[in-house]
Amino acid sequence: MELICGECGAPIGSELCEKCHQPRPIWAKFCPHCGQEVLTKASPGKKKAPRRLCPDESCIGIIGPDGLCTDCGRRA
Repeated sequence: MELICGECGAPIGSELCEKCHQPRPIWAKFCPHCGQEVLTKASPGKKKAPRRLCPDESCIGIIGPDGLCTDCGRRA
């Protein structure tokens, strides 16, 4: 079953819910039919590392994976 936009009639990209097997929009965070949370590939067990701000208080950059500020280049 294809989902159709109620405003313009265009088809909406959809996937089947893992729990109720009803179509849901691909961007949905929860199934509109049963409320099941949509788990992304990054969801199970993998947490993003918190962003680290540059130690230079006048800089607005963040520390990248290489340990350097993305804005001023200062080492953390």
